[in-house]
Formats: sequence, structure tokens, C-alpha cells
Amino acid sequence: MKIAAQYQDRSPEEIVHRYQKGLRVKQGLLILLLLLYIAGSIQGIWWADDGLAGVLLKTFILIVITFPINVWISWDFMSLNLILDQDCDPVTYVQVMRLLGKRHNRKRNALAIRINEASGLMWSGRFSDALALAESLRQYKMHVSGQLSLLNIRFNCYKKLEDLEGAMQVKQETEALVSTFRKASLQKTGQELQNIMDASLALWKGDYETFRRMEEARSARYTAKLQKVVSTMCLADVDIAWGEIKNAKTRLGYVIQEGGTLYVVEEARRMLAGLVQKEQDGRNA
Repeated sequence: MKIAAQYQDRSPEEIVHRYQKGLRVKQGLLILLLLLYIAGSIQGIWWADDGLAGVLLKTFILIVITFPINVWISWDFMSLNLILDQDCDPVTYVQVMRLLGKRHNRKRNALAIRINEASGLMWSGRFSDALALAESLRQYKMHVSGQLSLLNIRFNCYKKLEDLEGAMQVKQETEALVSTFRKASLQKTGQELQNIMDASLALWKGDYETFRRMEEARSARYTAKLQKVVSTMCLADVDIAWGEIKNAKTRLGYVIQEGGTLYVVEEARRMLAGLVQKEQDGRNA
């Protein structure tokens, strides 16, 4: 993706500098527009040129002009997720979020940055650190998307740390939260997270048929490279369990080539080396 390419081969410091530079420009535009609005309003009041209709019109124009700039600012922040989602580089992603965390004082922004950092730690394979951070953030009030992100991080970390009790507790918390949703869009998002948890538990417990059926149904909708790499890694596990070694080797090769700094890359290398060694042992026997 063209947008993701802007972060490739750049240091975390360069990425944050570029982001902050663009943010200052957009914030400057907002301040300039606000000053122009205030000056125009004062002039209108002073000369008695503006009635209520005039003030409302100017306010409406200000909102119309500033809205796309605010959206632009939000998009720039969200585009940083491409470092993880498309570049598959959680190591750089964590460093970027930590640098941003030192510069953002607004509680809402700081909370989003910390959740992103926890996600990056998880995909780096630092499950204990990610879990500790995610658990510490539960005390704060946050938007539903933040709550679902934390539940997903905690569930995955408990599972990777082989804490079935912890994973099941998070699954129950997810079900309880989703049951309170009234909007159809939120219900759909919550159900998708529950389906992901169910599929993950099926793989963990060795129910490969159920996992493959659920994963193949979802994978057609994947757009992020991160999703595709992780899905491919999981399906390679199934291939190995079912003796489909050729398919497994192809999938593992894809994970190694496209997985960047995701923790699954090292797992894929280890698994592929094991398969190759097993084949050599079979030929030498």
C-alpha cells in the first residue's frame, strides 16, 4: 500500500517527527481559522452588522471547514497502525507508540497510544509485558473499541501463556460486554471478536476441523497483511496435524517472507526446520 510505504525503512524517531510535523501544521490551521472566526464575530458585534442569523452562519461555516481537518488529524493517527497491520513490524510500532506517549498529554490520546503499545508488545511475542500493560489499563473509562481491543489482547496473551482459566475469564467478560450492545454495528463487531476467540480455542484444544471451517470462512474478508500472515500460520498448524506437509511448508514460507518482526516468524522458521529435518531423517532411515 502506498500509505504504508511511507513508514518503511524509517526509524521510529523519523516516523514520529514526520507525524508531529504534520500534526502541528493541521493544528495551526485550526487555530488560524478559529482566530479568523473570533475576529469576524467581534467585528460584526462591534459594528452591529451581524444578527443571530449571521452569527449562526459563521459558526456553521467554521464547523464545515474545520471538520475535514479534524478528520485528517484522526486519520493521520490511525494510519500509524499500518506499521503493524501492513508492514507487520510490531517492534517499530511499539517504539513509535512509546515516543508518542511522551508527547501526548490528553488522556484520550494517551490511552489509545497505550492500548496500541500493548498490541505491539503482544505481536512482538512479549506476552507477559503486553498482558501487564493491558491489565493496568482496565481501570480507565474508554470507548467500546478500546474495551474490545483490550479484551482481545488479554485473551491472546493468556492463551499464549497457556493460562486457560485466564483466557476463559476474558471470554466471559467479552460475552457480558457484547450482551449490553444495542447498536447493530457494535453487536456485529462484538460477535466477530467472540468468533475469533472460539476459533482460537478450537485450535488450542486440537479441534482442527472446527478451526479450519471457521478460519477459512473468515479469511476471505481479510485485508490487512497481519491478518493474512497470522491466519496462514494457524492453518499451517492444521496442515501439520493432518499430515499435509507440502501445504504446511508453503504456508510457513509465506509467513517467514511476509511476517516482518511478528513473533510468528520465529515459530515458522522453527517449524519449517523441523519439517525439513524430519524429511531428511526419513530419507536416511
